[in-house]
Amino acid sequence: MKKLIPLILGLGLASIVIAQGNKPTIDYSAPPNATFTAEEVTVSGNGYTLAGTLLLPRNSKRRLPAVITITGSGQQTRDEPIPFPNLEKYRPMRQIAEALASRGIAVLRVDDRGVGGSGGRDTLMTATSSSFADDVRAEVAYLRTRSEIDPKRIALVGHSEGGMIAPMVAASDPQIAAIVSMAGDGKRGDLISKEQLEDALAPLNLPPETANQERAKQAAIIQAVQSGADLSNYPAEVRLPWIKEFWTYDPLTTIRKVRQPILILQGALDQQIRAEQAGMLERAAREAGNKDVTKQVFPNLNHLFLPAKTGSFSEYSTLATSVIGDDVLKVMGDWLVVKLKAKP
Repeated sequence: MKKLIPLILGLGLASIVIAQGNKPTIDYSAPPNATFTAEEVTVSGNGYTLAGTLLLPRNSKRRLPAVITITGSGQQTRDEPIPFPNLEKYRPMRQIAEALASRGIAVLRVDDRGVGGSGGRDTLMTATSSSFADDVRAEVAYLRTRSEIDPKRIALVGHSEGGMIAPMVAASDPQIAAIVSMAGDGKRGDLISKEQLEDALAPLNLPPETANQERAKQAAIIQAVQSGADLSNYPAEVRLPWIKEFWTYDPLTTIRKVRQPILILQGALDQQIRAEQAGMLERAAREAGNKDVTKQVFPNLNHLFLPAKTGSFSEYSTLATSVIGDDVLKVMGDWLVVKLKAKP
C-alpha cells in the first residue's frame, strides 16, 4: 500500500512518513496574474480515474514540454501537504508545479488513487509501489493525447517514494525525456527501515538490552515478510503487499536501467532517506553507463527540503519555514529547462 513507510518498534508500527487524508474543498486554480492556466482534468486507467490539475503556460506558439509530479509515501493529494499546524502552507508539488509552469513547462499533478477526487480506493490494500508506477504510466499516456504537449518532452519529478517510482517508469519507457529524484530511495527498504529504527532509538537513551530487543523484533518481522512466512499473527500493516515490495525491492537495480538524464536532489539533514543514498544512486547510474547524471545535496535541509537543525521527524512540528527554498526550485528548474528545451 502506498501507505506509511513503517518503522518497527516494540509497540508495533510507528510512521515516519506522513499520510494525508482528504480535504473537501481545495482551490487548485492558478494564482492571480499567473502566466499559466490551471485546468482540472481526469486521467483514466487501471479501472478507475485520477483527478488532477494541469498547468499550461499561456501564449505558447509550439507544443509544450511537460512534467508529471509524483508524491511520496502516504495517501497524498496532488499538492502533497502534511498535517502539522506550523506547516499548513507546505504544498511542495504545487510550489514545484507553479515554478516550472512560470518557466514554460506544463505540469500535471494528481491525487493519489483513493484520495481526494481520485477513484481506486478499493485497490489500496493490494497496491504496491509498482502499482503506483502504473498510475504514473496512465498519466504519461494522458499527456501524450493532449495536443498542447510534446510527447517526446515529458519528464518526471518524484519526491521520496515518488523518487523511487520515477525510475521505474523511465526504465520501462524510453520516450520519457528525463527524471528528477528528490530524496528518492537508494537502498532496499529493509535497510532503510533499520536505519530509521536506529535514528528513532538514538534520542530515547534506552538500556542496551531494551534497544537490542527492539532491533530483534524488527529483524524478525522483516525476515518473516521477506521469506513469505505465515504473517497471520503479525500487525496488519506488515501483511500488505506494499510492505513486502518495499522490503525486497532494490532501487539501484532499476536506476541502472535508466538511460535518460537524471537529476538527484537531496537534503543533507534528511533522516528518512539518508544523504548517502543520493551518492549511491549517482554511482549506480554512472557505472551502468549513464553519462548524464547530476547530483545536488543541499546543506541544512531535511526530507521535506525545508531548513532544519537536526532533520529528525520529531522536529517537523517546530519547523519555522513551510515552503521549499528558491535554491531548490532554481536548480530543478534550470536543469529541466535545458533537458526539455523549454522556452519561458
